[in-house]
Amino acid sequence: MSAPGYAVPPVLRGARFVPRQQPGRREPMRVTAGAFAAAGLPVPEDRRQWNAYQLSGRQGWDWTPDLDQHIGRRGGEILPGPFITVDLDAQLAVDGSVWLDGLRWLTDAGARAGHLLDIGECVAVRTPGHDGHGRGWHLWYCTDPGFRVRTGPLKRCGAVEVKARCTAPGSPGYTVRYAPGDLPVLPRWIAELAGAPRIPAPRPAAGSKSPAAVWNRLCGIVDWILRAEPGTRNKTLFDGARLAGEMVAAGQLDRAAAEAALFGAAERLGLAAEDGEGQVRATIRSGLDAAARSLMGGAA
Repeated sequence: MSAPGYAVPPVLRGARFVPRQQPGRREPMRVTAGAFAAAGLPVPEDRRQWNAYQLSGRQGWDWTPDLDQHIGRRGGEILPGPFITVDLDAQLAVDGSVWLDGLRWLTDAGARAGHLLDIGECVAVRTPGHDGHGRGWHLWYCTDPGFRVRTGPLKRCGAVEVKARCTAPGSPGYTVRYAPGDLPVLPRWIAELAGAPRIPAPRPAAGSKSPAAVWNRLCGIVDWILRAEPGTRNKTLFDGARLAGEMVAAGQLDRAAAEAALFGAAERLGLAAEDGEGQVRATIRSGLDAAARSLMGGAA
């Protein structure tokens, strides 16, 4: 268990945290214009960017007792870094019963491959459930530098998802149940179930107009964006929009569909809450337009 009086277990205090405005929402804590001035930073013109994420230069803050107290009251988020979590949902049927339990599925998958899922070896956090999901688990591990893992839901089971950015343990409703002295590396068998990251090719294959091929490429771009590291996410979103824009300019992909997929990725990253919806949509439009201009220039 975590130390008395603290929300975040000691083994995860080397992470970078962004405090939230209120429990149950991913919105970062709002700050005043004076906070930017005191930090020697320009005040963003968009008031929606007056938040802790922007104030910290998109890097978050190191753990402190005061920050821990805020996380315990209102919640916080761990930014991508040396830790990774396996999110195990309990998906509910219409009558409210559990029809797919992520913890049971992963346990059974490990047993079939000759592995034991022991939640007592990692930081195991009981989650409150939401949006049709019952109570579940977050299992925290160290990242494996020898095996880059693909984030997102597992192809074989959508109730199991690997996340690089997640709600901080100890946030309201996220109770730490087990916390070992040393945090183990993400088991290789779980990493292999998730698979290696997909990286989109620089340009779509010439003449590729198959709906399946276009869709697979768009999914690859979205996955690439979701794996962007702090400090690079806006550029990655722009570059991803350029890649998608090449398919739009080639007549292979509807622009509205591309914008919706890209904005959905930005929402999952938290960029829409941190930078403002207008700024995110402008970044996406700029990337799509840049692709169109590039192809027009090449044709000329």
